[in-house]
Amino acid sequence: LVMVNQMAQTYGYRQEAETFRTEIEEARAADVNHKVDEALEHLQKLIAVKEWDAALAHAGRTQRMYPQEPRVKDLSQRVTEARHRYIHTMEREFLDAANRDDVDKAMALLKELDKYLTEAEAEPLREVARGVIGKARDNLGVQFKLAVHDKEWTRAVQIGEQVIREFPQSRMAEEVRGMLDIMRERAAGEQAARTSATA
Repeated sequence: LVMVNQMAQTYGYRQEAETFRTEIEEARAADVNHKVDEALEHLQKLIAVKEWDAALAHAGRTQRMYPQEPRVKDLSQRVTEARHRYIHTMEREFLDAANRDDVDKAMALLKELDKYLTEAEAEPLREVARGVIGKARDNLGVQFKLAVHDKEWTRAVQIGEQVIREFPQSRMAEEVRGMLDIMRERAAGEQAARTSATA
């Protein structure tokens, strides 16, 4: 552009200078356009995999780099809105799963929601969540008792460990802890018996 200005002012080639200036500006605009396309595409990927902090940082960086570009205006706001939409979708799916007594799905959604909601935001879901957690704990308890009754020690150990992991403060977890060592020994014997039977 400096050379183009010299061409026009010093040497008087104004028409040629304008032609070059137009070509330079078009090339610069195309380059910015391409870089903004790439930045927006990367942002969509971050949103798709729910990397909200990285998406916000990327949105802010893109807005600082291309402040004149209308397509990057409010990018940070768009990320925040996408995050809120995701949370609301999870809340609806959680309530739907709880209503259908799909305890496994409701529990999985509850664990995911726990990463996002503050205590105040979670308050409207608290009663339903208690019911789901109670059912999940009861279901595990039934599965555990059946595994013990059927002497499926390996499965009993797996379910027992899940009870302790997911409901560490419950009375059931306390009972399971007291039985776990014996069940592990029996599970090891069960595995050894299977190994020798296939050998």
